[in-house]
This record gives sequence, C-alpha cells and structure tokens, in this order.
Amino acid sequence: MNDQLGLIAILGISYLLLNQGNNNEMTYTRGEQDTNYKTFRSPLYDITFKYPANWIKNSNYEERYDGPNGFFEVSELESFGRPIDQVAKQEIDIPIQPYGTNPEVIATELDGEPARIIMPSADQQKVFDREVAVIVKNKRPVSESSGIYDYTVIWTNKDNLQNLLDSFKFL
Repeated sequence: MNDQLGLIAILGISYLLLNQGNNNEMTYTRGEQDTNYKTFRSPLYDITFKYPANWIKNSNYEERYDGPNGFFEVSELESFGRPIDQVAKQEIDIPIQPYGTNPEVIATELDGEPARIIMPSADQQKVFDREVAVIVKNKRPVSESSGIYDYTVIWTNKDNLQNLLDSFKFL
C-alpha cells in the first residue's frame, strides 16, 4: 500500500514539474471547457479561438459577439504591403484614439505568425472600456469583394485577452 501511495505521489509531482511553465494550455477542466466556452470558427478569416459561452452574436456587426463581461469583434486590416509594426501604428493613430494617447504595443506570435497586441494607456476613454486589439498576419490573405487583406484584427476587452491568445489557431 505504501509503495502504491509513493508511486502516485511521484507521478503527481512529475506531472506538475513537466507542466510547470506550460503557459499555452488553458487552465480549465474538460467540463468547464464544455460549459463555459464556445469556439469561434471563421472560414473567411481562417481562424478559431475560444470565447465565453454566454456571449451572443451581435446582429449589428458582421463578426461581433457580446456578453455581460465583454466582447470580441473580428475584421481585416488594409496593409498596402506594409509590415506589421506599421499596421499596428495605423490602428493606434486613429483620430479618436481608442487606446489612449500612449498605448503599449507587444510583439508576439500567434500560431507561428507575427502578431501585435495593442494595450491601452491609462488615459483610454471610458467609451472604449478596456478595449485591446490583436493584429495577426494571416497565413494566407483574406479575400473579400472589397480587396485582399494580409492582416486580421480582433478587438476584445482586457479580461478576455489571455483566453483568446491561449486558444487562437489558424484553420
């Protein structure tokens, strides 16, 4: 009996050590995943990610979901052949300053592609309510009747950002 308990303890500690620092995994159990999250899947944007299950599609927008604790909206960004840092600057330089006067741009990758996260500064206008932007270079351009787009932008609230980043994948 003591040998079995010792083996169970060793296996448990080994599991914890092997998974320590694995920040790319979601921190919910299978049951929570099924009940608390849904999967947004867009063949147009060629992406998928998780979002809270209580958010519903907003019929006033092409790809926006809202809920009592946040939102996300997906669209394409015109790049005119510019690199991602210039595309992020273009998003920041919108005259209404949705990210405040001094937002932070964080360079990262999503599913192997360059991405930028725009975090608002402390003086972000209340109307934008903790809005952040995630810009990612598409694995293949998004083609719509209005043009061909190299970048996708996802606007969401700060509270949903980590969930989106952890679950984002290209189809």
